[in-house]
Amino acid sequence: YITTKSDLVARDCDLFQEIQHRHWLYVSVTVTTLDTELARLVEPRAPRPDLRLAAVTKLAEAGVRVGVQCCPILPLLTDRELPALARAAADAGAHYFHGHAVFLRGEARDIFLMFLQERFPHLAAKYRNRFEREAYLPADYTKRLAERVRE
Repeated sequence: YITTKSDLVARDCDLFQEIQHRHWLYVSVTVTTLDTELARLVEPRAPRPDLRLAAVTKLAEAGVRVGVQCCPILPLLTDRELPALARAAADAGAHYFHGHAVFLRGEARDIFLMFLQERFPHLAAKYRNRFEREAYLPADYTKRLAERVRE
């Protein structure tokens, strides 16, 4: 399994084709949002979503088992995009689509909460209340989210 946010993974199509002749290989390209501006904020050093989806297309056209993973899914920021993301993944030729909700603990939680306070202050208190004692979202939410991803 290869998981990446980089569109440069498509450079290795020939190698992946060769590997697939002898082994199981799955390449997962992470796309958390189709919104380029939001992607720049939450993944500042990652390639734009359209570039990542173009890499999925190139890999799929080369016969590589490739999929899109929407991880992490951010409540109130990216969770509403799941149908559009799944359509974009299918249009790009992805063989599978999956994702899971964000979990926040320790330093990652603290950094993300500061980011929210700066960029999305209207969400900061909601996230702080949710994640100050628990790293994971409630089971009923993650179950509903998993069902939406399966759809």
